[in-house]
Amino acid sequence: MKYYSMKKLMATGARYLIAFGERSNGKTYQALEYALIQWMKNGSQTAVLRREKEDFKGKRAGAYWDNLICNGDGVNRVKEITKNKYDTITYYAGKWFLSYYDEELNKYVNSPEPFAYAFALSDMEHEKGNSYPKVRTVIFDEFMTRKGYLTDEFVLFMNTLSTIIRQRDDVKIIMCANTISKFCP
Repeated sequence: MKYYSMKKLMATGARYLIAFGERSNGKTYQALEYALIQWMKNGSQTAVLRREKEDFKGKRAGAYWDNLICNGDGVNRVKEITKNKYDTITYYAGKWFLSYYDEELNKYVNSPEPFAYAFALSDMEHEKGNSYPKVRTVIFDEFMTRKGYLTDEFVLFMNTLSTIIRQRDDVKIIMCANTISKFCP
């Protein structure tokens, strides 16, 4: 199978990058890999956006980065990108942390600070006062849908960006989606 590559999109230097295509071809994988590489390179954090807070509950949130822990070729990209410092990713209270298993402590140990945050557009009224000064990548996953959109979704999306980005112009916004139909790309 040929996997998606964001190299051409990234080379444009555009602030908004839109990637859509067939299911399971690597769009989200590429965005998440980019985010993790940026964290390791310069400490910039990522905001992951979805429509509903249900998308960040239980196994959905915990497994969100699993393809980087063991990709289609059986490679742990987390280990490679972090140069063996971490081997997994854990989710707690709306935040993702790099982690490793400590044999002596017999438990997973998280990095001191999160490298990514989860945001649900449906819940953004509760986020307005918060600040995320280290976020330099925003990933809006599944930005197109078959089921329907939230009321005033574009306004919610722009308000969410305003909360996360504030007045900065150094943030990449990556929007990923599957092709819906011949009428909706």
